[in-house]
Amino acid sequence: MICDVEINSAFYGNHQVLEDIRFNLNKGDILAIVGESGTGKTTLARIISGLYRFYGLKFDGKVDIDGKIDVVPQNITDSLDPLFSIESQLREIKDDLDSIKKILAKVGFVDVERILKSYPHNLSGGMKQRVLIAMALLNADIVMADEFTSALDTITKLKIVELLKKLNENENITIIFITHDMELLEFDGDIIVMFGGRIVEKGKILDVKSNPLHPYTRFLINATPRLNMHYSKDRFNQIEIDKDAACPFIKTCSKAKEICRNKKPPLKEVKGRFVRCHF
Repeated sequence: MICDVEINSAFYGNHQVLEDIRFNLNKGDILAIVGESGTGKTTLARIISGLYRFYGLKFDGKVDIDGKIDVVPQNITDSLDPLFSIESQLREIKDDLDSIKKILAKVGFVDVERILKSYPHNLSGGMKQRVLIAMALLNADIVMADEFTSALDTITKLKIVELLKKLNENENITIIFITHDMELLEFDGDIIVMFGGRIVEKGKILDVKSNPLHPYTRFLINATPRLNMHYSKDRFNQIEIDKDAACPFIKTCSKAKEICRNKKPPLKEVKGRFVRCHF
C-alpha cells in the first residue's frame, strides 16, 4: 500500500470541512476525486499532500504515504518562474540533466533541447502543464493533479489526461485526479464522489458513470457536457438540498424516509461499491 487515508474530521478554525474520509491506494493505482466547488476536494488534497499546515487546517486522523507525493497545481501561469529557463527550474528539483531529458521525453516533448532553453512565456498552456507534470515526476512516487485542467481548452485537457493515463500504465505511477470535470474520466480506475465534505459514492469509474447509485452522482453525470450533445431531459434540473436534514438529499432521493432527516447515513457497501445511504 502506497497511500492510506483515514480522516475522521477536518476544520478551518471552528468550521468543519471534512468528515469520515477513508480510502487507500496501491502503487500504480489511479483515483479520481470529483465534486463541485466547495465539496472539500482541495481541502482533502491539502491534507494528503501535507500542505494543510500552511492553510490553518487541522484534522483528526492519519495519512500514511509510502514514498513522495507531488502536486500538479491549478494555476499554471504562476507556477513557473518567468525569470528562469525551464532547464534551470527543473535542475532545482533534480540536478541530473540526463534524467530531466528522459522525463521531458516521457511527457511528450520531441524537441527537448528547445524546451530546456525556453522560458515560460515561450510555452503554450498545454506545454507549461507538461513541464509541471515533468517536475512532479522528477520528485514523486504519487502525482496529485489538483484541478490541473482548469486553465486549458477542452482538446488540451483531453491530451493531458491521456498523457497521465499513459504514464500510469507505462511507468506504474500512482495518480490522483482532483477534478469537477466528469467528462475527462473515460478510463479504468477508482472514483470518489464528494459532497459537503463527505464521500457519497466510491467505486470503479466506469461502473459509477454507467450506473450511479447516489442522487448527487446522478446529478453530476447528467450535468456533464457531452461531445455528441445528447442529453437526458433532466440534465438541467437542479438538485434540491435540505441543509437542516441529516441527509441533505432527503427531498431528492426516492428512497428517503424519516431516518434520513434525523440520522446521518453511513457509507455502506452496495453492489460492489460504497454509497452513503441508510438503505
